[in-house]
Amino acid sequence: MKTHLNRGMRQARGIFGAKHREERTEAAAGRPWLGRIRKRIWGREEGNALVELAFVAPIMMIMLTGLASFAMALYSYQQLGYAVSAAAQQVGAQQGLIGDPCASLESDITNALPGWTVNKFTFTTVITDKSGTPNTFGPLAGTAFTCTSGAGDMALNEPMTVTVSYQYSWFSILTWRPNNTFTPSGNLTVSESVLVE
Repeated sequence: MKTHLNRGMRQARGIFGAKHREERTEAAAGRPWLGRIRKRIWGREEGNALVELAFVAPIMMIMLTGLASFAMALYSYQQLGYAVSAAAQQVGAQQGLIGDPCASLESDITNALPGWTVNKFTFTTVITDKSGTPNTFGPLAGTAFTCTSGAGDMALNEPMTVTVSYQYSWFSILTWRPNNTFTPSGNLTVSESVLVE
């Protein structure tokens, strides 16, 4: 047992001794001291993966956050499009049955999107009367969108265009700093045209 231990010690000493002899011969050969330090520091590869991760991880996180933000905006845009389309078709089919088409549009859209902030909506409606003259109502923000005269302007087989904008705030990874003034936002805008029936 003791012989195995001694042999292991000699082998270990031999490995480390060879490395030490190599350094001594390089120093004796006149290798500059900076080169020896550089070889000692950069000659090893332990921890390279950690350094690479430190460089790559922030870039990957920014890319993933941007991708998630874009996906949420696209999903919200689809929801807004479906709500505007359904509301425009419903109001267009009720010609002569409703007294305020703009208020009906506003309530149908906001009811279809219950988690959305009502004050961030901007509504515009263009109703073409029977003489072919377009009448524009809006743009108005929030819940004050009304056009009682628009009910009389709705004519059979004439177009009605509904445009809705929503002030959308993008998810930003840069807002964590206390003095950051960068708040990315924009408008999601959907327009739908239907024939009044």
